[in-house]
Amino acid sequence: MKEQLQVRLETELASFQTLWKGGYFEGPVQSPLHFSGYGSCGYMSVLYATYLRCIKPYINKETVALEIGPGRGTWTKSMLGAKQIYVMDALSAEHNDFWKYTGNPANVEYIQVEDFSCSKLPDNYFNYMFSLGCLCHISFEGVSEYAKNLFPKLKSGCNCFWMIADYDKFNRVPDRDNDLDIYIHLFKRKKKFLPLYYIYKAFKKKKPTFRKEENDTPWAGRWYHTGRDRCCEMLEKNGYRIIEKDVETLHRDPIIYFTKD
Repeated sequence: MKEQLQVRLETELASFQTLWKGGYFEGPVQSPLHFSGYGSCGYMSVLYATYLRCIKPYINKETVALEIGPGRGTWTKSMLGAKQIYVMDALSAEHNDFWKYTGNPANVEYIQVEDFSCSKLPDNYFNYMFSLGCLCHISFEGVSEYAKNLFPKLKSGCNCFWMIADYDKFNRVPDRDNDLDIYIHLFKRKKKFLPLYYIYKAFKKKKPTFRKEENDTPWAGRWYHTGRDRCCEMLEKNGYRIIEKDVETLHRDPIIYFTKD
């Protein structure tokens, strides 16, 4: 029996000797859109990648989560396996259709905020915090107030993920069209699609850029420059520890991963 196994394994190894001349090559792993052996099923939404990186590993029956700016509840819905979830939003749950979308879960507490005090949250309570698509619409001063006032609400070791706006990262996206635009990538792959490539390039709207010297005058839906490095420095001054300045699941915006020791 042992000899038969040995022969089988030797035969298995020998079978590779005529395969993959030049070495098996799946594709350049640092290219976000390059084709791979997985073909048309080889791509992943940045939202799903963010869920896998920032939410799924941390949500379980022991998680007491806090979400800032849930909106309709896109991300909240992915956290419903938690023990308890508090969400804070400037708009009412009715305005956001929050309960309709999430299914009115019993483990979710919705708080409509009127300021940045976080006074309605219990102290030393949360072991997970998440925010995406919210703090980018709040001034640096507002983000700083949240950081200060949330600190006593979090337990030691709390895993925190904040997406913030960074004009520098945003402004690099148009220069990376050949790497990040799926249509450009597809049209340029084959000569028969080149006419579509030129048509698409001709009619594609130029993405806006942001200047950091713009004033911070508020208006509805404003996208403020908080800046990755400036935000990390502010978080550290408020007692947090930065684990990753950017988890890099989003091509356009940073997501800062930090904790309270």
